[in-house]
Amino acid sequence: MASLIREIIMYYIIYNISSIFGILILLRILYLRLTLPSGTLFKIKKRPIPPNCLTNPELGEHKYIQLNNVKLHYVEKGDPTKPLMIMLHGFPEFWYSWRHQIKQFSKDFWIIAPDLRGYGDSEKPAGRKYYQIKYLVEDVKNLINALGREKATIVAHDWGGIIAWFFVMIYSQMVDSYVIMNAPHPIIFRKFISTSFTQLRMSWYFFFFQIPYLPELFIQLRDLRFLNVIFYTKKKVSPYNEEDKEAYRFTFAKPGALTPPINYYRANLMLNLMPDKNFLKSIPKDDKNLPPGLLLFGEKDIAIHVDSIIGTDRIIPNLSIEIIKDATHFVQQDDPDAVNQLMQDFFVKLPKLKKEIEARE
Repeated sequence: MASLIREIIMYYIIYNISSIFGILILLRILYLRLTLPSGTLFKIKKRPIPPNCLTNPELGEHKYIQLNNVKLHYVEKGDPTKPLMIMLHGFPEFWYSWRHQIKQFSKDFWIIAPDLRGYGDSEKPAGRKYYQIKYLVEDVKNLINALGREKATIVAHDWGGIIAWFFVMIYSQMVDSYVIMNAPHPIIFRKFISTSFTQLRMSWYFFFFQIPYLPELFIQLRDLRFLNVIFYTKKKVSPYNEEDKEAYRFTFAKPGALTPPINYYRANLMLNLMPDKNFLKSIPKDDKNLPPGLLLFGEKDIAIHVDSIIGTDRIIPNLSIEIIKDATHFVQQDDPDAVNQLMQDFFVKLPKLKKEIEARE
């Protein structure tokens, strides 16, 4: 009974906060409607043809794979006889966010960079319940199995990182090693956001995205100007060119492209309000044999405070943490050189790290 009361209170708080943000966004839209030239606020440029970068053969071959309950689009690059590397993107991204890492690591790995369910050219199940974390984690397991492998190296960012954290905890035997970027451990983050007003303020969009329809409309305004959050950088020379920006606008301007990604937030807010509590119960509480991992974090993240990862290496065994100075939330794109170098250094050390773990077992 106490648990039920607590959840009712949490829902009440969350949806009241969501309503407040909804009102503020509506006022913002009204202001823009009154101040911008007529016809510009809701106009989206027609983009019938993808930019060349999305079909660049140097980034790999486009394929589809049917899993148990969803069909995924992915880009493949590298020798299929080499170790498998699965790359999981975040929000609002798609496979293309890994372009710099695909080029760098396809020499040593068989790289599979999927559009997560609901994103890009992957299937988009209708209904928010199909974006609960349990389905997202099972997609990774089923993908590895469908590719004919038993293990993979997981590289992940943002929502892909949340999926990766759960996958590593539940299916550690299927993970050779992992690299997670700007995605705090979900259990640590849940505690952090409950005690940090700064993080609560930075996470305003968590609550705003609970509202139906309005978030999709807001993101579409002024030809998807919201996507500029990805292209923000502290660098003197932007790491994004106009073709990169068009790739994102082309992808998310498609009909129905926004609701499934936003449903990740609607289906999993706070991660302790999920309908299926059995999923959380399946997570090992004290697994000392987790594979080697690397947590990278862009210091200038405007969505997730860097303090949210403090102490992660104390509760997650075999984990190294690296902070990338002046990099933003979209760290693998904002500072690909630093990310690639830290990843390469990590992979070079793997044989030694694995021996150390085996010696402790």
